[in-house]
Amino acid sequence: MNVRNLTEELLGKGESDRIEFIASARAENSIGRAVCALLNTKGGSVLVGVDDCGQVLGVLREEDADALRLFLHRHITPQVLFTVTLDDVQGGRVITVDIPEGSDRPYVFDGAVYIKKGLDILAVDAATMREMVVRQSRETERWERRVAVGLAIDDLDRKLLDETVRKAQDRGYRFEEVHKPDAVLADLALARFGQLTNAADVLFGKRVALRHPQTRLRAVCYETDRGDNFIDEQLYEGPAFYLLEEAMVFLKRHVAIAAEFKPGQLARESRPQYPFNSLREGLVNALVHRDYAAFSGGVSVSIYPGRIEIWNSGHLSMGLTPEKLRSATHESILVNPDISHVFYLHELMERVGRGTFKIVQECRDMRMRPPVWQNKVSGVHLTFFGVGQGQISVKINERQRALLDGLGINESIRMDEYVERVGRGISDRQARRDLRNLVDAGLLDTIGAGPATSYRRTETKI
Repeated sequence: MNVRNLTEELLGKGESDRIEFIASARAENSIGRAVCALLNTKGGSVLVGVDDCGQVLGVLREEDADALRLFLHRHITPQVLFTVTLDDVQGGRVITVDIPEGSDRPYVFDGAVYIKKGLDILAVDAATMREMVVRQSRETERWERRVAVGLAIDDLDRKLLDETVRKAQDRGYRFEEVHKPDAVLADLALARFGQLTNAADVLFGKRVALRHPQTRLRAVCYETDRGDNFIDEQLYEGPAFYLLEEAMVFLKRHVAIAAEFKPGQLARESRPQYPFNSLREGLVNALVHRDYAAFSGGVSVSIYPGRIEIWNSGHLSMGLTPEKLRSATHESILVNPDISHVFYLHELMERVGRGTFKIVQECRDMRMRPPVWQNKVSGVHLTFFGVGQGQISVKINERQRALLDGLGINESIRMDEYVERVGRGISDRQARRDLRNLVDAGLLDTIGAGPATSYRRTETKI
């Protein structure tokens, strides 16, 4: 499923507490209120150029998306990461605004605060506003927002900061005093009350590992799948962007490139054993979503002959599960929104809430076994399986075979429908295991969560 299919799925679901349709890109105030309301509630998506029934109304342009992005950044406070993209769908084009659940509520649009309640967007009353403010004040301050004691602007990589400013301006981000580093850092929420935050150190600190040794990244290439002997081991330290670059260099040094000559072609085709775009996305997720407050934590990359593991000392936010990460439209909850925002400005995060699904899709496009996320006590583990490593990881039984034969590509089925179709006294537990194994094998996708979960046939072949 590509981006077009993902957006069309949102269109097909209709409006809800997490989806809003707005007919015209010129209705900027209506769009701003909707984005503000979703930030103050569960997050979600605003689809522009769509009527109340989900019908696409016409052709929008990149200029419309750029203008809307700039308008929202200027009129919603505090600054927050959301993405505005132009998507091709059946019948034309729509602008999709993907919005995370906000971490710094209340968010304000043009002097007013809004929430989404069912299908309605409401301006909050004084009592609700007071409740939001009190709740926010009681929450523990995020590690990334705490003051980095002793950190000064001279301790930051100014070249990297200037590059961030340039890329942010290219995306329409406006700074009040662009030539003053302290003002720029304040605009990015990386300075508070005249003091730099831990996030500023993580992103730009030249010697961040001296103050925060947990920011180091360890990369190891093992000789066997048991991990008993290693071929190469490196320990990297520095700003998060440097860690990402060095980890990718390490991966490219050790990931094999296969050459293939196809019948009737003189030129060979080369492809890596793993998709580098997905590996980069996995590393970005590890760096921006990890628990930086865990002083014994960190990020590691482990290369084995048949798999690659990326680990970070964080945990999935409440409500997220490994299964949801593989679905097309799961909730987006940013653990470190300030760090995530700067990564987005560096064009290292494309769309809110869709990165993990893109990883799954790219692996399937390469006819690889889908990656696996595990939420363990020690942290989040992401495992990639190389080309040819377990294309299908389960033995297909007769029930599963009949289901796959009866489902067309992109057709879906619920668990109760599967139980009814089998009709041989299968238990809910057996049915759930059947469907989960097919999901693990990349033959089905999950849509939704809980009792409403359905399972859609993918393009992967047995």
